[in-house]
Amino acid sequence: MFFLKGEEIEDPTVTVSGTLLVNHLYTHILFKSGATHLFLSPKFVDKLASKPDEIDIQLYMTTPLGFAYHTDIIFKNCAINVEGKILSADLVQLEIQGWDIILRMD
Repeated sequence: MFFLKGEEIEDPTVTVSGTLLVNHLYTHILFKSGATHLFLSPKFVDKLASKPDEIDIQLYMTTPLGFAYHTDIIFKNCAINVEGKILSADLVQLEIQGWDIILRMD
């Protein structure tokens, strides 16, 4: 697992970014193929009305540059609006720069 900064995207053909409503808030989202979890920026957490839960284990992530981060905070059942369809997602809090949320793209 890893997080990305905007300037670290290696192949822009496997990523898409845009704006969606999450819990009724406009959110800058990165869609990333191959991501193992759905991530949420601590800066965006302040805007959410949701309360966090703790994960039973610590998740450890490294960046492509070798920096390591860990977290045990998750926001469950966040409502993501995609063209009028509401999808529920559990978002793991992680230090993300450049986006509010990173979603998996299959």
